[in-house]
Amino acid sequence: MTTVHSLQDLGHLRSGYQYRSAKDLESGEPYQAVQLGVLAANGELDWSSLEPMRFEGDPKQYLLRTGDVLFPLRGGRTAAVAIKNPPEDAFVVGHWAILTPDSAKADGTYLAWYWNHPAICKRREYEMSKGSNIQFISMRDCRSFKVQLPPLERQRQVARVAELWQQEQKLTGRLEELKDKLINAATMQAAIEE
Repeated sequence: MTTVHSLQDLGHLRSGYQYRSAKDLESGEPYQAVQLGVLAANGELDWSSLEPMRFEGDPKQYLLRTGDVLFPLRGGRTAAVAIKNPPEDAFVVGHWAILTPDSAKADGTYLAWYWNHPAICKRREYEMSKGSNIQFISMRDCRSFKVQLPPLERQRQVARVAELWQQEQKLTGRLEELKDKLINAATMQAAIEE
């Protein structure tokens, strides 16, 4: 049976660390900043582009763990990301909501899929998105965002099917690129042969 829950009821939901100055981002410091800029157009995080940062205090609530879900709250890239195997010092900075799901209630990969589904994107834009030049979602609206949850096993099945579909799309795209290169090379070779 599918039930409806607010995002805040599905685990520990908090915002990213709001750094005070550029001095917080300094080379050689113990953490790596996960900022909105590391979210690629394809909805994946580019771990190689994390910048070192300094933080004084208890970092636990900002450090990423496998199973967490990141929800961008500002800008044009709005895809949620289910975290798998992050660097151990990946520290969330800026306009993100971080959810550590209660594993008895919700699957993080399902929640990211749900947030990213085209029908839900339209609903989010209508219900939550604010700002004229730079779109943003408030933490309050993120907390109260309603999610339809089937039983946990069904969540995992839906997430797995969606994940396999994305992999197929990537492989199909790569195959098209390689076919294009092959045809271009073969036609050029045919054109220059004597």
